Amino acid sequence: MKHIKVNITKINGEFSLSLLDYKIVHIKKSKELKRNINYYWNSRTQEIITGSGTLLTRTDIPSVAHLFNYKARSSDLNRAEIQLGDSVCVLLNTTAALFLFGSIVGIDKLKKSTYFHILPHDKNFPFQLDRVIKVKHNKNNIYLLRDGSNERYDHMATKNIAFAKYQYQVDFAEIMISYLRSAHLIISYASDKNKKIGEKTIVKCHEVLFEHVYEWAGVYRTHPVVVGDKERPTMEHEEIKKSLKTSLRACTKKELGKIKTKEQLVQMLTTLHSELAWIHPFEDGNGRSIRLFLQIVAATMGYEFDMVKLDGSIKNKRAYHYAVRRAIHDNKRNLIALLSRAIKTI
Repeated sequence: MKHIKVNITKINGEFSLSLLDYKIVHIKKSKELKRNINYYWNSRTQEIITGSGTLLTRTDIPSVAHLFNYKARSSDLNRAEIQLGDSVCVLLNTTAALFLFGSIVGIDKLKKSTYFHILPHDKNFPFQLDRVIKVKHNKNNIYLLRDGSNERYDHMATKNIAFAKYQYQVDFAEIMISYLRSAHLIISYASDKNKKIGEKTIVKCHEVLFEHVYEWAGVYRTHPVVVGDKERPTMEHEEIKKSLKTSLRACTKKELGKIKTKEQLVQMLTTLHSELAWIHPFEDGNGRSIRLFLQIVAATMGYEFDMVKLDGSIKNKRAYHYAVRRAIHDNKRNLIALLSRAIKTI
């Protein structure tokens, strides 16, 4: 098999390239663990192929690798460099779509700017013109997720409205939305003393975290849920609204006004957390919604959470989840200790 360099017309250094013009094209060579890995784009299957095993029956394959002088390894996902074949996310922030998940399948190289051709992974994605969407590159709008290779072996996404095909894309969408919107919601409550904290607040927390990803954002579950295994059931769904109203009475201005010390706040938040975890009001995402809700309550009292103490590492997550399970069964000592370390004055 031989790579044949493709001649691209350049005018004053400017050129345009689309991988979709080729059935199979060699796009780059990257040194990985002391050996070179060749990357190919397959237009029929719309995927990146690495190595050459499946291409041995071909004699000549066009190559555009000579057009680009990539400095970083393709497998290095910490690189700032965006390369052909990469799986990326673009923050669109439009009403029709907040995210664009797709593959880099072309480039318009101009003197003062670069436009990447992005092929959406979801065929139902809006705005498509001739199958690709051209996005002007800047440091803050395109995020590298994968190098694009072997995606056929990735886990497919759970049902979502973020136009994500793979689960790693859904996970990224959840993280980004939490980062972009959680702080704004916390500040809105902390800065407005007239805002009531109650059932609408916990629903809003869930909406803020998931409304651009899942249809069930902000909607109470309508069926039984068992967390983890049969040893961890949750409250019957018919009791959710009634139980929430009872539990959230602790968040009225009158009740919060009785709290004078950090220790009292920690005790109240621990009880509230264990009750909300048992109620488990939503289909999924209850833990994140509860933590955001607790952050709001704490912020109105002049405190903030160091969330790293709760879920900043695998070890911390395990300790936190264990503490919550113990608290649900009325042993709150571990959760009190964790929340006490996580809460500090603003």
